[in-house]
Amino acid sequence: MTPVRTPPTVGDLLMRRAVEHPEKTVYTHLTFDGSDPRQITYGDLFLRACAIAGMLERLGLRNHPVLLVYPAGPEFAPAFFGALLAHVIAVPVPVPQFEAQYQRLDRIAADCNPGAVLSTGSVATRLKSRLSAASPLRTCPLLSTDGDGEPAYFEPEPADPCEIALLQYTSGSTAEPRGVAVSHGNLAHNIEMIEREFQAPPGTRTVSWLPHFHDMGLISGIVEPIRLGGDAILMAPLAFLQRPLRWLEAISQYRGQAAGAPNFAYDLCVKWANRGELPPLDLSSWQIAFVGAEPVRFSTLERFAARFRANSFRASALLPCYGMAEATLLVSCKRAQTMPASYSLSRASLDIGHALPSAEASAITLTGCGYPVAGTDVRIVDPRRRVPLPDRRVGEVWVRGPQVAHRYWNRSGDDPFNATLADSGHGPFLRTGDLGFVTEEGELVFVDRLRDLIVINGQNYICHDLELTAGSSHELLSADSCVAVSIESHDKPYLVVLAEFPAVALEFADKAAEAIRSDVFTTHGLPVQTIAFVPPRKLSRTTSGKLQRRLNARRLVDGSLRVLIRYGDPLPASPALALSHNTK
Repeated sequence: MTPVRTPPTVGDLLMRRAVEHPEKTVYTHLTFDGSDPRQITYGDLFLRACAIAGMLERLGLRNHPVLLVYPAGPEFAPAFFGALLAHVIAVPVPVPQFEAQYQRLDRIAADCNPGAVLSTGSVATRLKSRLSAASPLRTCPLLSTDGDGEPAYFEPEPADPCEIALLQYTSGSTAEPRGVAVSHGNLAHNIEMIEREFQAPPGTRTVSWLPHFHDMGLISGIVEPIRLGGDAILMAPLAFLQRPLRWLEAISQYRGQAAGAPNFAYDLCVKWANRGELPPLDLSSWQIAFVGAEPVRFSTLERFAARFRANSFRASALLPCYGMAEATLLVSCKRAQTMPASYSLSRASLDIGHALPSAEASAITLTGCGYPVAGTDVRIVDPRRRVPLPDRRVGEVWVRGPQVAHRYWNRSGDDPFNATLADSGHGPFLRTGDLGFVTEEGELVFVDRLRDLIVINGQNYICHDLELTAGSSHELLSADSCVAVSIESHDKPYLVVLAEFPAVALEFADKAAEAIRSDVFTTHGLPVQTIAFVPPRKLSRTTSGKLQRRLNARRLVDGSLRVLIRYGDPLPASPALALSHNTK
């Protein structure tokens, strides 16, 4: 077998850019408090990264994990690249704000046993005051990197592609977060794949609000600009959530060429624009509008393209993708400068694992996630028999390629990274836990998470399809704020819909509940036994904004989820109570 060529590592690329154009700005961090944007050049980034690398080297932390606990801003990137240059394993995590987030930080620390914590002085002070007596970080050095000390001499050594570059902790949408051990080679291959598949020209300008501690934000906003020799216009996630149109304003003002986000962000932009608050925008520079990290709804793409057509946005710029932290980031994407594809499918056939076209009004519409990127092998596999399935058959998505990580950090037991096909022995493949199918033309279509698939009376139902129906049934509901779960007791399934609902509009709750019942039964033939409306932003989500269906179901059952009003059957009370979602 011909060995796979490894592209330049990220550390090598940063050194190259710092030599080529040290005065060029690489990151511009926008502020919305009246102060000027904060900028950093390639040369300054490299010098600051070397200073941090030297500190880590003197502490003897080579090949040890180090937590990077930084708010959005210019302090994170030097620490991240400093870790890579020092051959230290970077572990980007969010700055905790609430008790549950401190507990998650403790779990990550217990899992990876970091040699140090890097942060800003203010965050380090707050961490010291908030850590519990039992926290594993109590005895861990907390080091601030935002001082003005003179950088010490440090000469980087090339990284071996097999060395672990970072631990990317998964968001925990269906399970406890796990640290994906991403190597320098994995990272180098995936950013090259993104450049090639997106057809991003050298010097591309990116505009991002995505958090730097998640794979999409880290790679698209922080790492990929280094690969392209371009720059990034960055803003804090909170700035986007407070006013989503800031994202589009930045693209327009700074002539951004690449910018992307999960599906919900495009929906939010349309909702804010429809309020009549749309500022003057020119989106003609936006060539790459990638969409991923959660199910991509074709209706969202249509609404966004239609709403901003007058602002020179081109629908062909929309680029649905499929990927995951276990594959560094990207697995498949739509071909650049073509229109996104949708597939109208028979719900009845999909329930039995066949993706058959349908022109009926009851058909489900799924969005094509494009084609596997070059060098990537994607198979659709029967999850129980572990044999490949033909086109248009729904099964588990298996992936192999140079961007796929080799393992989770510090985990044993069932290993999803080393699956082999039962009929041929081919492998190793990554078992993604996602359900999908491949069309005759080779396009990958995501269906649902295997663990989230609802099974009622022997029939399979797709969670996000039920949620789309429920969330679209009334103007006060949203598909991105609905959870469909099945709870069972004594072998009897209960379909439950949880939905965020404005407390000030409870006079309309009766009509909204009736709309949910009517639309779900009409569309899917399923009665909804229980509907629970909860206050806005009270459903549990991961740190990347994904709804945690199983956790929300447990919170409803144990009473820890605040409910504004409930309709229908009371929840069954039984020691045997269990979620009835499918599992591997």
